[in-house]
Amino acid sequence: MFYLLYVSSAVKLMDNDELLKLHKLSQKNNEKSEITGMLLYQEGNFMQIIEGKEEHVLELYDKVAMDKRHKDIYKIMSGPINKRNFNDWSMGFCNMNETGYYSNYEAFIQENIRLRTFEFDSQSAYNFIVKFNETNR
Repeated sequence: MFYLLYVSSAVKLMDNDELLKLHKLSQKNNEKSEITGMLLYQEGNFMQIIEGKEEHVLELYDKVAMDKRHKDIYKIMSGPINKRNFNDWSMGFCNMNETGYYSNYEAFIQENIRLRTFEFDSQSAYNFIVKFNETNR
């Protein structure tokens, strides 16, 4: 099992309908490749973790890197894992702009989801997205 965590910025702000279409398509494609993970979006910034077979994860990341909806893609960390953290999600998703339920995370997201803020503390990004998943299923 392998995982990859990255952040990126949207070329333009995306509305909820665009994000839901992206989410549905991601779910469908990820199921075929047995990829699980979580995608967070706030104010034009993405944080995504993907996990599965290494070749499938790297192939998906290459596709993301070529996607014209993203820019400033930065891989935070990747590597082998013993088990999936996102078993229940072909692609979990949260639009952090749409809800107040995640206000405990708002400051963290606003400060850290931006490009390269995890450059010297990548473990905190990993811990955050895994904990977010555990507490918000």
